[in-house]
Amino acid sequence: MKYLNRYTVFAVFLTAIVLMTGCRKRSINGDLDGQWQIMEITLADGTVENPEQYYYCLYLHTVNLTNVKGAMITGNMEYGGNTLTLKFPTNEASSMLRWGIDAKETTFEVKHLSHSGMTLHSDYATIEFRKF
Repeated sequence: MKYLNRYTVFAVFLTAIVLMTGCRKRSINGDLDGQWQIMEITLADGTVENPEQYYYCLYLHTVNLTNVKGAMITGNMEYGGNTLTLKFPTNEASSMLRWGIDAKETTFEVKHLSHSGMTLHSDYATIEFRKF
């Protein structure tokens, strides 16, 4: 019985260690990482667009542009300070206009970032998001 208790305690301890060191990577971008829904895009010419159900998914060094119709565009991202650079080497710029992006590589100034909202600004557009 004494050995059974030791083995039980050891098994519980080992299980706890395994669960705490899971395979999921931790966020490296703070509040930026996550799924963001576009609420409004204001183009440089003053035109305002409200694309319905268009999303940015930002995580680690990857960006996915998605919508409810199943479109998905994947690219790379670099985030530092108040700039966010998105690079889409395999996509045409015209395919990303509904997401407020007009070039294969776009650098945004992060005007506002919190756990629930974000504003990005580039030469082409200012984009308002909510965390989804």
